[in-house]
Amino acid sequence: MTTILAIDTSTDACSVALMTSEESIIESSIIAAREHTQRILPMIAQLLKEQGVQLKEVDAIAFGCGPGSFTGLRICISIAQGLAYGADIPLIPISNLQALAQAVLRTHNAQQTGDKLDAHACIIPVLDARMDEVYCAAYQVFEGSILHPLLGEMVCSPEDCQQAFSGLKASRIYPAGSGWQYDLLNKTELGQDVITQVNKPVHSNAVDIATLAWREYQLGKTIKPIDAEPTYLRNEVSWKKRTRIRKNV
Repeated sequence: MTTILAIDTSTDACSVALMTSEESIIESSIIAAREHTQRILPMIAQLLKEQGVQLKEVDAIAFGCGPGSFTGLRICISIAQGLAYGADIPLIPISNLQALAQAVLRTHNAQQTGDKLDAHACIIPVLDARMDEVYCAAYQVFEGSILHPLLGEMVCSPEDCQQAFSGLKASRIYPAGSGWQYDLLNKTELGQDVITQVNKPVHSNAVDIATLAWREYQLGKTIKPIDAEPTYLRNEVSWKKRTRIRKNV
């Protein structure tokens, strides 16, 4: 039996999940801005205890590798590495943008509307990157459950994001993420027949990270703890922040 432990602290949400089969995922999630360091380890310990699983019995630890909060990503990778080193467990990095897209699939399927996502549907996760920028990507739905990247992950202005989406041709557009506060669908011509919002998730979730990691594990796609790195997309984010602080002093 494969067991995947997933953790995510990339946004204000703090979540953990334990997956023991493709149909069995148990999760715990809270909104805890600036409290991830105090919350995440007790949440992991409690979840493992409740399910009667010891850390050494976990086959892989999946973590949201970004893009996302600079501090949140550092916390997530540090926790994942510490647990993995201590129990000699491989890691599986999962994109938070892809996890958001996976959340749309999960939400849609849970509604059981009978309206199956076909190969012409497009899921567009957009996260607020602060400093008047967004993180974004686009995924095509393949065979109803597989996500195929249409646009690679990028960090850009909302206007450039709109421009990047303008060439997409899709039967339906499914938005997700905090970056949609910029009303991107109202300001760009995407060429789609229908724009659909299905209880669009705002935060990535460890449940979806676990689901994506499960597939990666079956394909043997794991990494050593020492090789774990966050995806910033904007490596100079901390430099810009420090520069702005100096100017204000």
